[in-house]
Amino acid sequence: MKHICVLCLLLLIAQFSFAMAETPFDRAKSLWLQGDDARSLPLLADLARNRDMRARVLLSRIEIADKGPSPFRMSLPRTQAQALFRNMQARGPFGRSWLKTEADAGNDLAQALLASRLPQPDMSLIKKLVQLGEYEATDHPTRIMALYGSTEERKALNQSGYLLPDLEPYLAYLSDPPEPRADGLAALRHIAGGEPAAVRAEDSETLGMAGILALGFGYGDLNPANRWRPVVENWLLSAPSTQPIADLCQAGCPDEAAACAFAFLALSGGYYEVIRLDTPSETYIPQAEFLASPRARIMTLRRVALARAETNLGPLASTDEIATLSHCAAQMIEETRTSYR
Repeated sequence: MKHICVLCLLLLIAQFSFAMAETPFDRAKSLWLQGDDARSLPLLADLARNRDMRARVLLSRIEIADKGPSPFRMSLPRTQAQALFRNMQARGPFGRSWLKTEADAGNDLAQALLASRLPQPDMSLIKKLVQLGEYEATDHPTRIMALYGSTEERKALNQSGYLLPDLEPYLAYLSDPPEPRADGLAALRHIAGGEPAAVRAEDSETLGMAGILALGFGYGDLNPANRWRPVVENWLLSAPSTQPIADLCQAGCPDEAAACAFAFLALSGGYYEVIRLDTPSETYIPQAEFLASPRARIMTLRRVALARAETNLGPLASTDEIATLSHCAAQMIEETRTSYR
């Protein structure tokens, strides 16, 4: 009995020591990863106002990276929302981004992340972001390089070792000779891996799947009998970048996980959007930790639930339309939409 009491005491001391070692920033970050905006964002905002560089960088990145804003965020009046994410002591009615505040103070990380939003091709910036550990933040600069860089610049990026693997088809699509639905075909070749030669623009099924991969729901071929469906579904359930979709569908829709995953791909806007669920900052939340978190799953589900049609008059797809892809996914999405009403 005495040994049991000693063991219990040691466990309590260890738990207390761990709690004492957890900083306010760690606590706020943990709450955010759990999906708790109501507690995490005010904590981060308080830290940012008290000159915590980490909170400032993370908050500013969350503001623009959250593709599935919570009901809490969307319910806030504009002034309260701005106070959570911005330096309201700065001049101007909208305050100042904490990232800009930090960049002006000489913060090298903030300067690089701020520059990553610019529309000019910049190979040196991509290299710097990778060296800082912000590999996922090269997404936008890489797309800009693929779009506006010269042939030599695109070739240099392809050979640099700094190219995100998921963006290899984007660079190929803009570098190779043009063909019908080339962006979708490039994505399908990337997903197909060992059989890219079978991805031919002359084939109707291939073009149909290329349309979905390029633009998502409303384009291309949603037919379950399309021979490329198993290839794409297997990729969705196994690729590192689509882990939140796989986790959602395998846990919530075990009997139709593949169809559920394909529904999320289509409703997310296709391949080039589904790969963009990235950590706000790898410096503070590694990509693998983020993708395995409740936050990533919640953000994935909310992004699809809140997706709007191009006319912005209503949801991208009705519950009945989603159910033709996956009844289970439709139910999850409808439940999420209800929380915003």
